Amino acid sequence: VVPMVEDEVMGAKDAQTEAKQRNRARTERSLSTFLFGKTVVDTDDVQDDDSDTEEDEGIENESVDESEDEENEKEKDIQPISAQPSMPDDVFGSALGVSGGKRKRKAAWVDKEDSEVLVKDVTATFTKAVGKHGEKETSIEQYGRSLSRKFKSVVGEPTWASLDKKEDEDSDEEFLRETTDLVEKKGRLENLQKGTLQFRKLKDINYSTHKEGAVIRSAEFHPTSTVGMVAGNNGTVSLFQIDGKENPKIQTVNFENFPIKTAKFSANGNEIIVGSQHHPHFFVYDMMIGKTIKVPWTNKTTEHNTQKFEVSRDGKLIAFIGRFGFIHIISARTKEFLKSFKMNDSCQALKFSPDSSSLYSTGEGGEVYIWDLRSSACLHKFADSGCLSGTAVAVSSHHLAIGSSSGVVNVYNVNNIAKAATAYPQPDKVILNLTTQIEDLVFNPTGEILAMSSMEKEGAVKLVHFPSTTVFANFPGSFNLARANSLSFSPGGGYFSVGNNKGAANLYRVNHYKEY
Repeated sequence: VVPMVEDEVMGAKDAQTEAKQRNRARTERSLSTFLFGKTVVDTDDVQDDDSDTEEDEGIENESVDESEDEENEKEKDIQPISAQPSMPDDVFGSALGVSGGKRKRKAAWVDKEDSEVLVKDVTATFTKAVGKHGEKETSIEQYGRSLSRKFKSVVGEPTWASLDKKEDEDSDEEFLRETTDLVEKKGRLENLQKGTLQFRKLKDINYSTHKEGAVIRSAEFHPTSTVGMVAGNNGTVSLFQIDGKENPKIQTVNFENFPIKTAKFSANGNEIIVGSQHHPHFFVYDMMIGKTIKVPWTNKTTEHNTQKFEVSRDGKLIAFIGRFGFIHIISARTKEFLKSFKMNDSCQALKFSPDSSSLYSTGEGGEVYIWDLRSSACLHKFADSGCLSGTAVAVSSHHLAIGSSSGVVNVYNVNNIAKAATAYPQPDKVILNLTTQIEDLVFNPTGEILAMSSMEKEGAVKLVHFPSTTVFANFPGSFNLARANSLSFSPGGGYFSVGNNKGAANLYRVNHYKEY
């Protein structure tokens, strides 16, 4: 009887040991599944029945081997779909805002107070035109969302600001791709074609005011910002934001008892310089400090007016047309008189070269002078072919255009003229599309368009294509430009303005040029 008891006790101990081993194996398997994912499909799990305790190890090993073979075969067809498939799908996703696949980017910073500011709240703070803002006064749209919508409607959504962009997209590869696309697009940009010009008539630059005077003397574009300036004969200068839709007014500066003849931005865009045909002094408006500075004419020439002047592109010099053939050069920085040039006849027009190294001038007698600004010497003087009186000058990097009192515009090659081979050169092209005195000549920044106008006849504005020197037949179209007093291109050539005698600064969009 005693041996049987010992056998029963020994059998019980073996069963307890095997149960512990099975529990341990099950725990390890669960932990492995938790950490590394369920990459094995269990077909024959270990059963917890007490009958398993009587099975020998050989049978267990065979079942394990068979299950492993079956599992290995099924592994080829079954791939883990997540790092931890045994866990609920939203364990980390709900906490981190992660959806399946690639994650979207989130805004770096959001001001919670922005959602509380409405359009009507901001409109209520306006001190001007109270009660005249229409739907804005009752709109419950979020102000930040309204600004974002307006910005996207005008400019579009920048790529870097898109939250739909995937977070793990490689920034270096993206930059290289976008840069390559940009270079390729620029490389594919064809030269301006002759014949027909693609353009759109937009609202006037001074659409929101029209209070600069009956005659617009200057309609200029800021050299670095999308800002336009309109100056009229009543002494008013207004600045506008150029957006092509409303062109809202930014600021107005009044010069009392100072009828403006010419107004220009300084080369860096920090100043506005205005001159008048009725005063010997001129004004400088410093936009950085909002101050108007009167600059008296203190040199010995005793000029009686400052109606016509030009600013060099390098921002160092300003050239004023004086009496009796004089041209006065002053410093653009200090506004001090530097030197004077003297023509044989009265000067009527002048223009700096693109590199600001020389100055071209013409006037009565039909002669053209080229002045070296470094040595203060006359490099060359020649007679403009068939011209009795020169009235306008325009210079690009390749061409020189001279307008005359008879409406003829002669075009010369700058390189050929610089050789000073003859005093009577023949023009490369004679443009006869206008029949009255040429008032203004302006090349666009690329030198592909020459704008010319006459003030003595309504609608006398033409655009000439270069290098073919043919006129665009479809400009200005059926729109009445009235009598043009000023012409100007924006820094990138995308906009073109015409100031007339109806108080309007007409604005055009030249579709070929994508930049402002």
